[in-house]
Amino acid sequence: MKIIDRYVTVSFLKSLFFAVAVFSLIICITYIFDRLNIVFKLGAPISLFLLSLGYSYPAWLSLVFPVAGLLAALFSMGDMARNNEITALRTSGFSILRIAAPLISAGIILSVFFMFFDNTVLIQSNKKYTKIWKYKIKKQAYQPNEGFNVVQIENDKIFSAKIIDGNNEKITGLILLGLDNQMNFNEKITAKEAIWKNGELELTDATESRFDNGNFIVKKFPLKTIQFAKKPSEFINIRKNPDEMSYNEISDLILRLKKSGIPSHQEQIQKYSKLAKPVAILIMILLGIPFAIKTAKTAKIFSFAVSIFTGFLYWGVVSLFLAMGMNKTIKPLFAAWMPNLIFLIVAAILIYRTEKST
Repeated sequence: MKIIDRYVTVSFLKSLFFAVAVFSLIICITYIFDRLNIVFKLGAPISLFLLSLGYSYPAWLSLVFPVAGLLAALFSMGDMARNNEITALRTSGFSILRIAAPLISAGIILSVFFMFFDNTVLIQSNKKYTKIWKYKIKKQAYQPNEGFNVVQIENDKIFSAKIIDGNNEKITGLILLGLDNQMNFNEKITAKEAIWKNGELELTDATESRFDNGNFIVKKFPLKTIQFAKKPSEFINIRKNPDEMSYNEISDLILRLKKSGIPSHQEQIQKYSKLAKPVAILIMILLGIPFAIKTAKTAKIFSFAVSIFTGFLYWGVVSLFLAMGMNKTIKPLFAAWMPNLIFLIVAAILIYRTEKST
């Protein structure tokens, strides 16, 4: 059976590489024709445009890989069905799932890989793409990572800021309110500006107000340094694009929102989606197995059309459930995972029927 597994694996990987290459070509052509006129109009260098294309590619790759996996399953299993190889193996007592075990294993590996990929490479490429396209090509005025009236509870302090520049770890309009064990205010520190360095905040034009033995004391400092463990940039995740946040960053954001009494419904959806979306690769491969056997006698162009249609259908269902989740019609966990569950059930039914009919 090792020889057969190797044969199925090689066939699937060849089809997968072909599908990825085809979709990559389509992505590049579409991107170029869609945005090249903007580049010429704004007089941006072609080198920057090509760089933006490169940094946008990981996002496209993550989006189309489930469709590529489906197409690869249709091609590889379809070729085996057309050559009566599946019939021969079925006659020898092998089930469809056993024959397709290499495809399923590949789907699991790819899903796990893209969970890592989407939370590392994709996050960084999205950030760089935004900087190049918005600020260097479209020449929009640079806006620092800002958080207006940011309010967070951190340990025994309430942190508030008018503006946060995450790139320079700089705060404008800082207010720190200290709390005692009974959650009463016992200290207030304000500063016109603050710069974070190595676990400390260097305050400019600072004012410190505190109760000391029943007396209210106010002190002013042109410069003052205080201990502050977190970087200012860690307080501006609320304003970040979720595509530029990792699973851990969103999880941390949800915890801080809860501490501050701020609803985190949308952030929870984004968190669960970080894990749900990569699993679509495995589900699309499972869906492609019975499709390939049922449509083995049709032309390969039909398989390509089926994969495109199924991909659009899947992402349409994903968008529908995400919208329902954002509107609080359903819970965040269901909004993120329900599309996968629906398509998994469809795949299981089709595999079962195919198993019974062959």
